[in-house]
Amino acid sequence: ETRIASMQRFVAMCVMFHQMGYRVQTFFPKISFGYWGYRMDRTHSIMRIATTASPVSGADVREQMEELRLVLKIERSVQLIVRTWKKYKGTYKMNE
Repeated sequence: ETRIASMQRFVAMCVMFHQMGYRVQTFFPKISFGYWGYRMDRTHSIMRIATTASPVSGADVREQMEELRLVLKIERSVQLIVRTWKKYKGTYKMNE
């Protein structure tokens, strides 16, 4: 095998692995509405070819957890307001 053929094979593999990693990177956020996913450039490899997702740092997880807590708090507040309004509306009609 010549050096040129070897280089062509190497470049083809790099392109193939990059495309495969990119498809996986874009697949999970689509099916999970943005909750799952990873950045392709955060791998264990020094090379920028993503074959495996690296773990997310603790700071990123903490930020996501805080965001989810806030969303849950807002949803619970809205549910409480809706229940209270329905209860008020029901007692108001009964008093008429």
